[in-house]
Amino acid sequence: MTGVSRMIQDAGLKRIREQYPMLKHWVFFNAADQMIPGRYWMDAMRECINLYEAGRIEDDAPYGPATHPFLTNIFFETIRKSARLLHALEEEVTNIYRVMTAANLIINDLLKWERGDNVVFTDMDYPSIPFILLNLRKKGVELRRIKNVNGEILISDIEKSVDDRTKLVVVNHTMPWSGFTYNVKEVARIAHEHGAYVLDDAIQAVGAIDVDVHRDDVDFLLTGSYKWQCGPEGAGILYVKRELIERFDPDFRNYIWADVPGGIPFSSPEHDNVKHWDYPLVRTANRFDMGVCVTPVLFGWDATLDFLLSIGMDTIEQRVRGLGNYLFDRLHEIGCRVRTPEDRSKRHGLIVYSTGDHSLDQISFKYFNAPPPSEKPIKVSLRYVGGVGGIRVSTHFFNTKEEVDYLIETQRKLLRKLKT
Repeated sequence: MTGVSRMIQDAGLKRIREQYPMLKHWVFFNAADQMIPGRYWMDAMRECINLYEAGRIEDDAPYGPATHPFLTNIFFETIRKSARLLHALEEEVTNIYRVMTAANLIINDLLKWERGDNVVFTDMDYPSIPFILLNLRKKGVELRRIKNVNGEILISDIEKSVDDRTKLVVVNHTMPWSGFTYNVKEVARIAHEHGAYVLDDAIQAVGAIDVDVHRDDVDFLLTGSYKWQCGPEGAGILYVKRELIERFDPDFRNYIWADVPGGIPFSSPEHDNVKHWDYPLVRTANRFDMGVCVTPVLFGWDATLDFLLSIGMDTIEQRVRGLGNYLFDRLHEIGCRVRTPEDRSKRHGLIVYSTGDHSLDQISFKYFNAPPPSEKPIKVSLRYVGGVGGIRVSTHFFNTKEEVDYLIETQRKLLRKLKT
């Protein structure tokens, strides 16, 4: 912990924590659910709204925030910075609203399913994507769901499930119910050996650890902006591997991304709404942009990306892992059952534990969130799926060892009181 703490001190831990006003009132360990507001993105969104109020809203971006986000420099700035965050190329990234919207595009539009195909996923995946997959049964697609083993997904089970009729393998980079974190590169190797694509739902990893899409060799990656990413709700990233971009010609057509020579021809007296638009889509990930982002949120997301990149994902990851390891060890000290894998390479700061009794877990959760006025609330989650779960604690880079100790001592006190 010492070396990690020093690195964050160099970045200014006190100044970092000042960006989150609610840290004065809560012990906040709930980034896996929804992050508390940060001054940097709230200020950026206010700047956008203030420009609107001042009348600086035009069709032409140089004169202020445009009527549409794709006419603003901010739209492209977020793409450039998102690419840096994921170690991707700019042309491989576009903006999205939510993981669910982009997952629908990939599964129901880009991929062409045939009867007898199969899709591989697990019983611990967040339900937004499995719900989409259920609809594939109408097309004769087999749903192959891998069962977890004590909160982990075994590579051997993935190998058994993937074959030459597998079209897609879905992974949650980090499982929201147990904290299990994949070796995604190994999953991609297995999938690609059989000609399958890999869809990485990385919303519980991006912002907590340094995710490298080229190292992991995924075909698609999705993330939002409002969990570990520490930004406003309503933005996110869709990554598509460069060599796949032109392979997919979406039925969802956004006219803004038609590759029109000379750009949008609205000012031309000869403008024809067919002839001047009869061109293919651009050859970047923007061909998959569904036009669902709004300008003020992108202002906030841009400020968030600046904030994360200024600290550095290597620094953030070391802090997250260091605090997660410290919490993991301290939970064992007080006799709790930790559901998160013991192997440090299979986890980061998302730690799930149980007191050993579900009713005590519920009592503890309620106490954490609404303690006596003399104590600070401890914001955590209570989550279960696939027979796995418990109290979920998310240690992020702005947290401190002292906050972990506070949670541990509160839980210890409750265990003594409830078991007597």
